[in-house]
Amino acid sequence: MERGRDHGGGSLSLGIARWKSVRGGTYQDGTPIVRPIELEQAEMVDGICQRYSCLPSELMAEDVGILRMLAIVSEGKVEDDTSG
Repeated sequence: MERGRDHGGGSLSLGIARWKSVRGGTYQDGTPIVRPIELEQAEMVDGICQRYSCLPSELMAEDVGILRMLAIVSEGKVEDDTSG
């Protein structure tokens, strides 16, 4: 199964609604219910735009190297576990 495809068929809206209602659940065959890739991409664009005060159209006009650099920065961050 391709990541981001709705296991049960249907629209992107249905996939998002399913994800919101069961976060981390599984289908009857044991396949995990994952956040739709389109939602992940939209959240990433929205987050970058909010952080750097730019429009999505401005971000999308940038070279893809910017996204790669931001992904590297994100991967390198150490999560602070203060729940303890």
